Amino acid sequence: MTTKQRILDIAIDELEAKGLSGLSLRAVGQKAGITPMAVYRHFADKAALLEALGAHALDLWQRRAEAYAGLPLLAGFEAIATAFVDFALDEPALFDAAFVLHTRAERIYPDDFEAGRSPVIGGFARRLAEGQAAGLVRAGPPLELAMAVWGVLQGLVTLHRSGRFNLSRPAFTALCLRSAARIYLKDDAR
Repeated sequence: MTTKQRILDIAIDELEAKGLSGLSLRAVGQKAGITPMAVYRHFADKAALLEALGAHALDLWQRRAEAYAGLPLLAGFEAIATAFVDFALDEPALFDAAFVLHTRAERIYPDDFEAGRSPVIGGFARRLAEGQAAGLVRAGPPLELAMAVWGVLQGLVTLHRSGRFNLSRPAFTALCLRSAARIYLKDDAR
């Protein structure tokens, strides 16, 4: 493992343990067993470290999502939505770096999405367009439908993480799948 990767791994642990306000390059370097100057050779400041964390987290998420790219629309959506819930609940610091924190690596709507810089949402939007052609998916711009679906998932996950649900994990995941399907599927396709 490279020093840079070790720093990122420790930064993720620190982010999970102490939150954004408790994350410091000095503490990360100390836990990595390197001098503060060595940390600064890899990351100029906390903002640069956050950007690297965001890019790393988005890359990990994209690799997870790619595993479901070949599945049919409904099975693929259920698999990737379940993976999203799992990512949020099992890897909260990575999830936050990818989807919550301002890291400068996050994707900004609409420009980044229209330019294809979000492969997961872009892929889902293409699948929604295919579903529209097959008569399964509601009418509307596929990218907007994709954003609405992921907005619902992220909102539910955020509420769950803050203790607003008294559901088992399988029941919560099923709620997420049903709620998202209400956004994009035609009533007769559910």
